[in-house]
Amino acid sequence: MRSAGFLNLPSWKERFQEILIKMGRSDLLKLPLLGRENSDNTWSAFDKEEFYSLVQTGICFTGRPLSDYPERVITSNASLALERLKKNLSKNTFYSAAMGGTFPFIKILSDCSISKPVKFYVQNDAFSGLVLSIMEKDGKSFEEAVCDARWRINSDDNNNFNLHGICCLNRLALQIAEIFGCFINPDKILCRGINNLSNTDIEIAKELGLSVRLIGVVEYDGRSLKVIAEPCIMPGRYFLAQARGGSEIIYLKTEDGQSHVYACPGSSQESIVRGIVKDLDYSSCHENKELKIIDEVKDFENRFYLRFNLINITDTLSELLKIFARTNIEIEKIYQPKVSHETIEGNQLVIFTNPITRNKLNSAIETIANKLKLASLKADFRIIDRG
Repeated sequence: MRSAGFLNLPSWKERFQEILIKMGRSDLLKLPLLGRENSDNTWSAFDKEEFYSLVQTGICFTGRPLSDYPERVITSNASLALERLKKNLSKNTFYSAAMGGTFPFIKILSDCSISKPVKFYVQNDAFSGLVLSIMEKDGKSFEEAVCDARWRINSDDNNNFNLHGICCLNRLALQIAEIFGCFINPDKILCRGINNLSNTDIEIAKELGLSVRLIGVVEYDGRSLKVIAEPCIMPGRYFLAQARGGSEIIYLKTEDGQSHVYACPGSSQESIVRGIVKDLDYSSCHENKELKIIDEVKDFENRFYLRFNLINITDTLSELLKIFARTNIEIEKIYQPKVSHETIEGNQLVIFTNPITRNKLNSAIETIANKLKLASLKADFRIIDRG
C-alpha cells in the first residue's frame, strides 16, 4: 500500500473511530495526521514537512482547504474533488465518499462489464428529498419542512448547499465522471434548487397524481452530453418519486435497453467512511482513468408545467395562447387547479406544453413578461414522464 495519511479529520472524530473499529479497520487509526495541533491520544500527528515526506496518499474530509496536497487524494469533499478534476488530476483523485449514498452501485458500474450506460436519473441529495417528502406527505410549508428535516437528521448546518441545488449539482458532476468517464465543469450545467418552491405546486401535483423531486438527469452517447439538475414533476408511481424519507436513488439505462435501479439511505457518516476505505484499498494498487473533457452541455426536450396567475382570465388566456403560438410552443392541455385556484392577484391556471427546450421556453416567458402584464408566471417545472 502506498503510504497514506489524514490531511484532516471530520468534526465527528469519536464516531469516525467507532465506525473504523466496527468495520475491522482499526489499522487506519495508526495512519499519520497532518498538524500537531490536531493531536490527541489516538492520532500520531506530524508537522507539515515531516508529514509530506511520509505520505503519498492524503485522506481529506470537508474543511478548510490546504495550500498543497500529496500526489494522491482521497476525499469526501465534492468541491475539492471537482477542483482537482478541473486541473486534470483525475488519475490520482478518488471521491467515492463525495458522491453520496449511491456510490456502491456506481462503483459496481465502473468495475463490472455490464452493457454501456447511456442515461441515468438520480435523486442524490437526501436532505432536499426529505424536505419535499415532508411537504407532500404532511402538508407543511417549505420553512416548516426544512426545520423538520433538520430536526430529523440532527443537522446543525443551514443546508443552503442542499436547498439551492449545489449539493445535487456537485455530486452529479462526479457521478458523470465515474459513470461515463468524462468531466464537465459544473458551472456549465443548468442547476436550480428548491429554495423558491411553493406549497401550491406540491398540492397541485398531488391533485394530478404527480410528485416534485430535485433530480439530476444525464444522457451521453459518447459525443454529446445532456445534463440538468433541477426540481422536476413526475408521476408519483415512479421509482424516483418513491425515494422518500431522506433516501437516495439512481435509475440507469444501458444501450442494450436494460434498466438498473439502486435505492439506499442518504449519505451518512458511515457511508462516508465506507467510501474513504473503498478508495483507500483501490488506490493502493490502481490509478483512475483519465477523463474526457466535455466543453458543451446540451438541453433536453421535455414537456413543461407552467403555473400562471391571470387577471381577467378569459381575455388574458387568449392573449397568452397567442404568444405561445407565435413562439412555436404547442400546448398539450390547460388545467385549473382545485386547490387555491383563486388569489388576490387573480385566477391560477396550469398550462402543460408539448416537449421543448428550456431556452425556447425562456424566450416565450420573457415575451409574456414584457407584453402581457395581466399574466404572471409563478412556477415552471420540467415533466419527467418518459425514459
